[in-house]
Amino acid sequence: MMSREFTKREKLLMLIMCILLIGILYFQFVYKPARESIKKYNTSDLSLQLQAEQLKAQNIRKMNSEMASNKATKAGVVASYNNVKNEIKALNDVFAGAQTFNMNFSEATKDGDAVRRNIDISFTAGSYTAAENILKKLYNCKYRCLIRTINITSSGSGVKSGAVAGTLKVTFFETLYNADTKDGLKEESASTASGTGTGTGTTSAAG
Repeated sequence: MMSREFTKREKLLMLIMCILLIGILYFQFVYKPARESIKKYNTSDLSLQLQAEQLKAQNIRKMNSEMASNKATKAGVVASYNNVKNEIKALNDVFAGAQTFNMNFSEATKDGDAVRRNIDISFTAGSYTAAENILKKLYNCKYRCLIRTINITSSGSGVKSGAVAGTLKVTFFETLYNADTKDGLKEESASTASGTGTGTGTTSAAG
């Protein structure tokens, strides 16, 4: 059997072929399967979903705590969206003692799970006492609301005599927790944001 030593060129070609073969085998059986596994088990999306669920759970716990606190202090119930029909009914009961009243409802806005509905109200009453009773009933409304501004004017010689006219800015609060729909909602902007709670804002009166 004849044998001969490979030339330097042949050795170089064989070395290059071995390197290429190893590269092909590595790509096909190591790198490619590893990339597929990374894509398949990529946890970044799962991490984002987990964060979203944790935030949602935190908001729900906060809302439950707030509703429990409201119930204990009789601050009003934070009802699930859309509660506007019940709020209108409650407002009609509140202003039953008024001579006239008018309500202008703004579009409901949401901030996370919180929903705010701003209402401009104008009314007339036979006396300052009647107007005061209306405000007390509104303050104690069964649904969570905030009386942001009050303006009372009197047609009599003093603020507590004669018929009175009043204007109010009121915000009702609702929640998306257990809500059946989100229709009619828009995202809240800084200009529409307001505080939470049941209380009174600024008050002015003129004789």
